[in-house]
Amino acid sequence: MSDSRKRLADVAFVLALMLYVLYGTSQVPPHADEYMHIALARDFFLLRDHGAAALAYVPPVQVDTLQHLRLLNGTVHKNLVGMLWAASGRTAESLPNIYAWAMPLEWNVANGNVPTQDELSLARWASAALTALAVVPMFMLGWHLRLRALAYPAALLYALHPVILLNGRRAMLEGSLIFFSLFSMYWLVALIVAEHSATARGFMVKLPVWMRYGVLGILIGLTVASKHTGIVVAAAVLVSALIAGVVRDSSPRLVRPLLWVSLTGIVGFLTWFALSPHFWNAPLEAFKAMLAARSELLGIQASNAALAHQDFVSRLIAILTQPFLSAPQYFEAPTWTGILDEQIAAYQRSATNGWDWGVLIGFVLTGLALFGALNMLAEARRRNLIAWAILLWAGITVLATLAVPVNWQRYYLPLILVAIVLAAEGLGRLLVRREQHRSEGRA
Repeated sequence: MSDSRKRLADVAFVLALMLYVLYGTSQVPPHADEYMHIALARDFFLLRDHGAAALAYVPPVQVDTLQHLRLLNGTVHKNLVGMLWAASGRTAESLPNIYAWAMPLEWNVANGNVPTQDELSLARWASAALTALAVVPMFMLGWHLRLRALAYPAALLYALHPVILLNGRRAMLEGSLIFFSLFSMYWLVALIVAEHSATARGFMVKLPVWMRYGVLGILIGLTVASKHTGIVVAAAVLVSALIAGVVRDSSPRLVRPLLWVSLTGIVGFLTWFALSPHFWNAPLEAFKAMLAARSELLGIQASNAALAHQDFVSRLIAILTQPFLSAPQYFEAPTWTGILDEQIAAYQRSATNGWDWGVLIGFVLTGLALFGALNMLAEARRRNLIAWAILLWAGITVLATLAVPVNWQRYYLPLILVAIVLAAEGLGRLLVRREQHRSEGRA
């Protein structure tokens, strides 16, 4: 097959996976957090019509108010929902009220806290579209690691992963977090290739250095603005970029990589801050309130003995089992038991819920991920800077995941993304050994 036909096949493959992600969006069983995140789209209208003062931090913070939820959640998704809402001719008054978790579903429906099915489907596009678009950076990450031998399985595992499809299609924060996490890692890897490969080609090589690092800063800022846990990806990106720069510019020119990484960090912070107007009037006080609210929420979640990790060993087991050995978790609150049975059954019978690979293949994929991690270690010892970036991403993600006190599957999505890359690396390493002269990202 000619190179042009191969590229055409690549594009067709990626587009087909993106369409598959989008196709099943309306069939996903609902989650009450979707209703809450749709209600938060009021902030878009408040900012548009009244300016940042309407979102200013004003203590005391009362639980289950817009201000409380504003502190707990990212800003990208709610603004995208607000844009979709306004573009469809809807007003802020037609948004649902904040969902009351202490009350049953019927009460919330009667009190206007639950959107209609059409409204829910509309809001889901804000997350589902980004989940679908994330196939592209996942494919490109694989390409830079081991060309098509890794790009194809990585994109396929991503687009068919039932947990990613379930959470990424819902009107929640996960779609934007997934997309900007993968886009940030792809941009970092492309930057490393451009600066460390003598044969590097493409758009990145043509960009001035300040723009490469500036765009990287925007991407990590958007990742953190999507969901606070995006700070894990931001940390991995900054440390990896610094290490790559230090390897390139050995002493006494270490000041240059420090300056470029500092630029990335500053641009990332400014991007996040610009998208977080509720911090503008009192940044330190709002930040403290955010930490307090987040700590209180985790405490409430961990009080559920059925979902809380009882010890450190259970957290380690979750890290091993969540990526490929755990069934999709359709809800967390025990009060939702039995409510979604019919919708869950219909979704599982459909062809849009991903690949139900079962325990055996789940063990195989877990083994491939572990093998991929070992191979990355071997590559890192040979000064493969891309391998260093992936290992740092994996290591920081695992450490952050160990701090999660509850076995809530959504909290393991960042780990699942890393596991997919490692499993694809393990499979690609078994199938094709890329020749030394084609290896990219080496110092």
